[in-house]
Amino acid sequence: MRKNRSKRRRSSPEAVKPAEEILYPYSRQDVIDFFARHDSVRIAYLKIERSMDDFGHHLCEIILNADDERLFLQGIEFRQNRFRYPSHLQAMPDSIRKSMEQQVIRRLLQTRVLESPLTEEVLAYSGERVIPGTAPFHAYWMHARRYGFAAKRCRGKRVLDAGCGSGYGTRILGRQAAECLGVDIDPEALRLAESLFSAPGVNFAVADAARLETLADDAFDVVVALEVLEHLSAESIPAFMQAVRRVLAPDGAFVVSVANRAHREREENPFHLSEMTFEEFKELLAAWFPDSRIELFGQDVWGGTWRLERECRIERIRSATSHHVYLGVAAPERSRRDGSRP
Repeated sequence: MRKNRSKRRRSSPEAVKPAEEILYPYSRQDVIDFFARHDSVRIAYLKIERSMDDFGHHLCEIILNADDERLFLQGIEFRQNRFRYPSHLQAMPDSIRKSMEQQVIRRLLQTRVLESPLTEEVLAYSGERVIPGTAPFHAYWMHARRYGFAAKRCRGKRVLDAGCGSGYGTRILGRQAAECLGVDIDPEALRLAESLFSAPGVNFAVADAARLETLADDAFDVVVALEVLEHLSAESIPAFMQAVRRVLAPDGAFVVSVANRAHREREENPFHLSEMTFEEFKELLAAWFPDSRIELFGQDVWGGTWRLERECRIERIRSATSHHVYLGVAAPERSRRDGSRP
């Protein structure tokens, strides 16, 4: 005689859908609120990039001006005569969307010019500092995925974005954090950050990210330092790590990245002073966070497609790899029990 068996499926960790990755500075609600405040906008900047593997596939980025406020529109795809918008932009008013689409098509048909001129020199792309909308999208996407990775650790926390640059990443972190402060030594970059990415709970301040001298002890639950280590001289890295430990709460987490010095396609970068191998990076974190659990990850470079979910992915690693960038998370063991894994 057969025993009755329950047909109810047991849930497993693998069956749980992961939280959506935050990859853009603005949320759907931010976009709704922007157009609720402004019924008239103008395109101040339009960039159209063409996919290298599919010449009929374009990706558009637009800066809208409305009174004294601006909004970046990123990740708009145009393929086979149809536009596709990322989820946070699907709340745009139809009239605005149609007007923008007409201008994009007109640009493609008439001029084939990929970028319109910018009057602000600070918005120009130098090849090093990433500014959304003006940098090549593949450069933005690689950086944004790092910030999306870090944001998963920031829910409800006090967060520091050390070396925030133009501030888009601070805004991404701030969408999860209780409060987020971005600091950078460049006042021009911070003026741009404040004009584009300030929000309730998201603030910016001039400070040397290598020393953090103006910040209080134990002030942050999470310190994020992406694209910072490689810009420091070897002699200044101990002072930076000491500063991180000082401003980080005793039970806080540190999320950091560094360029892989052993990458097979590595190019000489005059701005990079301290790229690291896997072992050097691992030893650095172990030395400064001896009582923490340290997890290490690698990030792929852009593969040349617009299949964004596949591009610049971050994956867990345990030994040296050919990834372009290494990332590390140092956090107390007990913080892992809340389910907030990166």
